[in-house]
Amino acid sequence: MIDRHLCKTVHGGRFVPIPDFPGEKIDRRLLPDIRWMERRYDIFITDGYSTDPVHAANGEHPIGLATDIIPNRAKGGTWNEIGALAHKAEPRQDHPIPPWRWVGWNGDPGHGRGNHLHLSWSHTPAKPRHPARVVYTRKCPTPPDNPPPPSPAKPPSTGGTSSSGIRYRAGRGHSTGGVSPPRLPHRLAARLAPVVSEGR
Repeated sequence: MIDRHLCKTVHGGRFVPIPDFPGEKIDRRLLPDIRWMERRYDIFITDGYSTDPVHAANGEHPIGLATDIIPNRAKGGTWNEIGALAHKAEPRQDHPIPPWRWVGWNGDPGHGRGNHLHLSWSHTPAKPRHPARVVYTRKCPTPPDNPPPPSPAKPPSTGGTSSSGIRYRAGRGHSTGGVSPPRLPHRLAARLAPVVSEGR
């Protein structure tokens, strides 16, 4: 965990089905963020991992790090909820907060209320159809199942590998809800892939 609401996850990427959204896939490291958004904002994902030419070839859909979102009407979802999520991810136009790298909403062609919300997550460079080595998320992966208790002579572990093979960095007892800082630390931002806006 880099900050209270920013987690760096190294390795462990794989394209997996998104629970509750038949036919859609995503990099599995985003699943905790998707669960949070689904609970909090009644979202419905219309696209995740995709190599469809409608998406930017060098964007985040072809590496499983983007979602296209509309309200989940079956659960009472509204465009106001989707707007609230868009505002959380990007309080000011063209200034997303980490872990998001690009937010397509009102003011972006082909996006916005009545169309869809596009969210992309920050990551290191990656080729289409291949998971990025490093992904930044709002929620950290689940720690290992039944980790051994720390030795009294040593400080507690600050990271490890989950049972699903994802390496994570543990925080200092911070919660996982709330707002991220406005930018990544400079030393991390320099390693990110360039931002690519979606044309749709």
